[in-house]
Amino acid sequence: MALSDTKLRSLHGKPYSGSPEVADGDGLGVRVSPKGVITFQYRYRWQGKASRITLGRYPALSLKDARTLTADLRVMYDRDIDPRTHFEKSAGEAVMTVADCLDYWNEHYVTVSLRPATQILYQTTLIRLMRDAFPGRPAADVSVKQWVDLFAKEEQINPRRARQLLAQMRSAISWCIRRQVIESCAVMRVSPRDVGVRSEIGSRVLTYPELAQIWVAIERSRAATSNKLLHQMLILWGARVSELRLAERKEFDLESGIWTVPKEHSKMGNVIRRPIFKQIVPLLEKAMLTYDQILFPGAEITQPITMAAANRYILRIREGLELSYWRAHDFRRTLVTRLSEEGVAPHVTERMLGHELGGVMSVYNKHDWLEDQRQAYELHAEKLMWHVRKLSG
Repeated sequence: MALSDTKLRSLHGKPYSGSPEVADGDGLGVRVSPKGVITFQYRYRWQGKASRITLGRYPALSLKDARTLTADLRVMYDRDIDPRTHFEKSAGEAVMTVADCLDYWNEHYVTVSLRPATQILYQTTLIRLMRDAFPGRPAADVSVKQWVDLFAKEEQINPRRARQLLAQMRSAISWCIRRQVIESCAVMRVSPRDVGVRSEIGSRVLTYPELAQIWVAIERSRAATSNKLLHQMLILWGARVSELRLAERKEFDLESGIWTVPKEHSKMGNVIRRPIFKQIVPLLEKAMLTYDQILFPGAEITQPITMAAANRYILRIREGLELSYWRAHDFRRTLVTRLSEEGVAPHVTERMLGHELGGVMSVYNKHDWLEDQRQAYELHAEKLMWHVRKLSG
């Protein structure tokens, strides 16, 4: 019978007189001591002999993580590699500090498995802010109280970021535990719900007069042309920032009037096609005339503007306006909400956002409704420009 979190919780830390070993599947099982100490084990046969590997103790190692680790070991076994080599450590290996764990996680997981935008997110938040926590101390020796105190300080700076940092730290440390880089770490006993506050789901929908104020502020700002064009086109297209920020000249076919976002720049890993409509053509042509292959360069002309630079620019624009809090991502919600008010069909607005359609339609219906998108974009731009002209006099 497979293990479950409910069963493990019922056994953990309580007197136990049942079978000392309880199997799960694929060689994974637990050994339960008379005092309720639960240890995950992986059993297999190697060269005709029974072998057993201790994976870690519950709850420092969760059932989910133990199953993930077992799957990794099964892959090694199927490739005729002794799973025990996964845990071998060289003599005199240094004890892992928090910095060592984050560096190892970054090198072997973040930069290998994650998309560039996500890599940058982790490297500029968790790794930058937490790498120097408890310098020189083994990660396994840091107490729960010390972790709580650390995140309490982060709460005073930014409550939402504090909870995000804890969640990211737990994810990184959990990965290291599963791969036996460290055996345990007290941060896994700190619950995210006890730190900071949860990030709110965005709900801001701008009005056209508010969009016009932002448009004019961008137009009048002293900033690089690439930054100004990037954000004005985000208002009109409702694209994700990175879809446009990373865009190259070759993605835009002015003759057929189509912008094709490659899957490498898409959050969902899908190709997105949007029409190049009449109001956005002058902005796009200006970018093409001013720059080369990278249409929205940053400090280096051959590299796209960074997300940090784009965020700093929006911060400056926002601080100069007397509007309730907004961010660039709200342009997407605003586009869809205002066009829905005008009767534009949901399947069209979903394609404008770059979303796949739900259910069976996502499998069989690959139509983009480009002409319907074009008409909707032109309606959105027309209403916005009417307010821009009114505001500008």
